[in-house]
Amino acid sequence: MNNLEKYVDYLQPVVKTFRENYNQFYRLEYYNLSAEDLTVEEGLVEFQTQDKNRPEHFSGNIPLVYAQYGEETGASMVLELSAEQRKLLSPEVANTILGEHYKLWEDGVVYLLMDHEYYQTCSGFTVTEQIDPTNGGDANNALDFLSRSLHLECFLIEEGYSDLEYTLWASSYTNA
Repeated sequence: MNNLEKYVDYLQPVVKTFRENYNQFYRLEYYNLSAEDLTVEEGLVEFQTQDKNRPEHFSGNIPLVYAQYGEETGASMVLELSAEQRKLLSPEVANTILGEHYKLWEDGVVYLLMDHEYYQTCSGFTVTEQIDPTNGGDANNALDFLSRSLHLECFLIEEGYSDLEYTLWASSYTNA
C-alpha cells in the first residue's frame, strides 16, 4: 500500500463525517488508473467518463487521489507517475501534464498536483505543481496539497495536529 492509499484510508472517517453532516459533495477517493484512462480536452485532463466514474471501475497501476470539496468546483487530485508509467501515456496527455520536454524527464516518481477547472464547454484538471523527489522535491507536499484542498489543515504532515506523519512512517517501516 503506497502513501497515497494510506492517506485516503487514514482520513476516511473524517471525510465520512463531513459528508454525512455538513457537505454531501465532500469526497476523498483512491483510484488505480491505466494510461488509457487519462484524456485531454481543451488542455484539461480528465479520467472519469459517464460509464467509468467510481474507484472500482478502474484497474490500472497508476495511483490517483481525488479530493472534492464542492459540487462542481473545489476538486483537486494528485497523480503519482513512475518512469515506466510515463512512457505509457499518450503524447497529448504527457505533453499536457508534464510539459513539452516530457521525454527528457529522469527516472523516478513524479507527483502531479492538479486543480479542477470548469469552462463553458468542458471541465477537467490542470497541473498546478509537479513534484520530483529525485530532484529535491518533497513527496509529502502532495499529501499536504490534498489536506489543504479539503480544508483540513490539521492533517498537514509536519505542521498538523494529527499523527498522520507517524502513521505513514510506521506503516512503511512495518511493511518493509
